[in-house]
Amino acid sequence: MKKYLFIFVLSFIFYGCSINHQIDQTQMFILKNDEISSSTLFKKTTKILKIKNASLPLYLNSKSIVYIENNMGNSYAYHFWADLPSSFYRSLLLSKLEQVKIFKTVIFQGSSLKPDYILESRIDSFEQIINSKQNYTQIIASVNLINAKENKIISHRLFDSRENINQNDIQNIYQSFEKNLNSLTKDIVIWINSNVN
Repeated sequence: MKKYLFIFVLSFIFYGCSINHQIDQTQMFILKNDEISSSTLFKKTTKILKIKNASLPLYLNSKSIVYIENNMGNSYAYHFWADLPSSFYRSLLLSKLEQVKIFKTVIFQGSSLKPDYILESRIDSFEQIINSKQNYTQIIASVNLINAKENKIISHRLFDSRENINQNDIQNIYQSFEKNLNSLTKDIVIWINSNVN
């Protein structure tokens, strides 16, 4: 009996030593909303704005943090977005629009309410750019503000926002993306404000 107990203990020790004790290095990042300065005067309307889901290229339709180094695309192995870039974009836009109260309400694509205005967006870039001279994040969005009643484009604009990265570590990269997306969505809200009645 002691022989079997000894074999059991010995095999348990060897089995325990063979277990791979890898540490999960995965980190998920959330881009948070900053407040818009109250120095800008925003219109107050009784209109409804619908924000349609932003379209984007297939390579950006993932939670990967994409970087382009010397024109070659790649993504970080252990660092990811907690949500899709298009979801962060929509969320920050919604937060800022609700903060400034231009519209009576802001709704999403699936709502059955009839809007007065529709905001259509296409995200063309949401990545870190690295080359021999520069290291920055770039977010490009093509945006249409549409009169829903007349089905006509009121205004179109291409927004191209860039934010430098001082040190190439994940915290600085994340902060650059967050600052960049907040800057871009603030510019879009100010642009919307100048184009509604």
